[in-house]
Amino acid sequence: AKPDPDVVKKNEDDFSVDADGVRWFHTGDIGQITRQGCLQIIDRKKDLVKLQQGEYVALSKVESALKACPLVEIPMCYARSTESYCVALVCPSHAALKALAKSLGVGSSDVAALCADTSVVAEVTKQCQAACKGKLVGFETPKKIGLVADPWTPENDLLTAAMKLKRVPICKAHA
Repeated sequence: AKPDPDVVKKNEDDFSVDADGVRWFHTGDIGQITRQGCLQIIDRKKDLVKLQQGEYVALSKVESALKACPLVEIPMCYARSTESYCVALVCPSHAALKALAKSLGVGSSDVAALCADTSVVAEVTKQCQAACKGKLVGFETPKKIGLVADPWTPENDLLTAAMKLKRVPICKAHA
């Protein structure tokens, strides 16, 4: 009689009904039907983006490469099909960022101010791109990197309970 509003919302988001009345569950996987009539999972929809020149970028592959940089705590890669490159938003390690700022002679120790400082952003970008070298090809390496002072968490609804990125809310929060 009184359905849970969260469950109702989840059902609306995760399921759809086609013209024949068949209800489909959206997993985010890309599949194909084999000759035997079986569903074969071949990729992840949410993870692949086709760039302007037709190259595909696996966002999780880029994020994995960015994690190799000691300045990066949580990376999120983003790309649009109208562009020829991808970008990244990074929640930096606060301790590493402050140490970098000190080595660059930046006087502030406020993380938000450091994330906005052009010399700090330029050096983080340089180090992130160096961490990607040898792991990613040119079009996969983020050309621009933005720093985000406040970490993404399940509490601010930018990560799932399983600590996975919620790309759309992150992009809206930092547009």
